[in-house]
Amino acid sequence: RTLALLAGLVCAAGNVLQFQGGHLVGFAASDLVQAFPLVGTAWDVAAFGEFQRARWTVVVCVGCMYLVYLGGIVFLVSSIAG
Repeated sequence: RTLALLAGLVCAAGNVLQFQGGHLVGFAASDLVQAFPLVGTAWDVAAFGEFQRARWTVVVCVGCMYLVYLGGIVFLVSSIAG
């Protein structure tokens, strides 16, 4: 329970900081740092070995998640620069 409470507080602090950054630099730029799915999945793989016995379809879905997320970042960066 303590770790869950700490994770919730860290997540809430991150959300507050993202909204404050959105007011300073614009929300498109502040959305670039919102990498909760990527960080969470990488943490699960590295620290807990969560996908060690996963079927190949699960691994493909996780890989597609990374590709789509990174593609979204590319689109955000191009909208900021454009």
